[in-house]
Amino acid sequence: MNSLHLLEVLPTEGRTRSSARRAQRALRRSRWVALLVGLLALVFRVFGVQRANDLFIDEVTYADIARQVADGHMPSSSGAPFFLHPPGSYALNALVIRVLGLEGHAMDLALQLRWVNSVLGAMTAVVCFLLVRRLVGVGPAALAGVILASDPFVLRMDGRLMMETPAGLAALSGWLLVLIALNRERGRARLRIEVSAGLVFGLAVVMKDMTAVFTVVPLLAAVVWRRTVPLQTALRILACSIVPYLVYLGLIAVTGLFPQFMDQKSVGILRMVGAVQMTGFNSVPGVSLTDRLMDMAGRFGTSYMLLGLSVVAGVVAAASPSVGRRVMGLFSIITGLVGVYSVFFGAAEEQFGYCVVLAALVSTPIAAVMVVKWRPRLRGAVIAFAAIVAVLSLLLGIQARSVVDDGLVRARDWMNAELPLSSKVALTSVTGEFALQPHENWEVLPSLQSLRDGGAEYVLTQGRPLSEGYGFASPEFLGWLQDNAQPVFTFTGPTSGDTVVWMLDRARLEAAVAGGLTLPPVTGGYP
Repeated sequence: MNSLHLLEVLPTEGRTRSSARRAQRALRRSRWVALLVGLLALVFRVFGVQRANDLFIDEVTYADIARQVADGHMPSSSGAPFFLHPPGSYALNALVIRVLGLEGHAMDLALQLRWVNSVLGAMTAVVCFLLVRRLVGVGPAALAGVILASDPFVLRMDGRLMMETPAGLAALSGWLLVLIALNRERGRARLRIEVSAGLVFGLAVVMKDMTAVFTVVPLLAAVVWRRTVPLQTALRILACSIVPYLVYLGLIAVTGLFPQFMDQKSVGILRMVGAVQMTGFNSVPGVSLTDRLMDMAGRFGTSYMLLGLSVVAGVVAAASPSVGRRVMGLFSIITGLVGVYSVFFGAAEEQFGYCVVLAALVSTPIAAVMVVKWRPRLRGAVIAFAAIVAVLSLLLGIQARSVVDDGLVRARDWMNAELPLSSKVALTSVTGEFALQPHENWEVLPSLQSLRDGGAEYVLTQGRPLSEGYGFASPEFLGWLQDNAQPVFTFTGPTSGDTVVWMLDRARLEAAVAGGLTLPPVTGGYP
């Protein structure tokens, strides 16, 4: 090699080595940021994990089913097979129960298993960071990670034993694998990633089958929209995604319970589309969703903003020339539309918003970067807005985790400590029924007549759900207690309002029923 050739080659090699060093430094910085996001998310979730959210009925049900699975039984509820939801999250929690040797009443078990979702929720924040970093860089990804780490609505879900947390983690992880696959050349390495993405999507669906709408549907839409995802890639991913659910269906078929599965799934689909209104805001006449949202804006304001941005940001991202950005835009659009549909026509359960927030926190940074590229003059305004949202989210997150909101647990502990064992306690709410039974002398008595006939001495009420028509007892029942019974225990929290143990005046109760005032329950089939 002559000297002239060396002069031409060495600078190029030097630049290559310099670029490689810069890339390595950037990767190390990115890893540190991901670690910090994960630690921040974990701190937010473990702080006050057992006291920041009042117990929810689903938690008790899921904890009980997880214990059944841990004992080697099929999921059941009230003595019948339970197929409303697939068993993925129950199996995960059953594994934790077996490994850690957890035991106790379903209520206590639910509180212990909340730690699992705290860890999974922190992992979701890291995956969100990795997704956004791949598409628009470390800065926007760090902001998205901080917001997700502290988002008060997400914290509420991750702070309870809800299946949305593991399902959301699996869904986002699957999308990350899809993006990695799309950036690879065709070959065995890409095929392995596609298979992995499909199996992770399948795990998400086995955690909660509604997650198929947030995984399968956007992937199919990406095949049609500007041929964002090649058809063969989509088919391979989809083929693998059904494997976990096929295994689940095979187990059901072997046990001969497929007819029961179909019956429950039919009801579940009707509930999801709103043809049958059993739960959620739309199931209770006279309860205004708008009033409820305004009432909760002080706690979940930034979360509501993200819910509203999901479709808009998704539309912007879907218009990008980048394949990865378009994919995430379609994910955000479809997820947001499901949320909109549930609010106006469907079940309108708050957990439906979980994946919508996740989608918005992926698509909104993409849309923001694209807007700045189109209109550079807006850069300062966009950065300021993002910083304000991050600060507000942190403040609301701190508020959400520092509040004490464990009224039902405190009421149970007080009754066990202060009331004689022979005391007859009447329960009036769905959560009270599932969380506090079986217990000797405690039973559901949600009307004045059932209080009298059942010999009740004390009544446990949760003010907010009863006043809004979500309990067994009527709102008028609560008003009668306020006028005619004596509160002996009271705890006030943001979720359930006033949790009160009332001591009954038997003479007043007898007089009311004798006078024809029975105040029958609004639901539940109780007398």
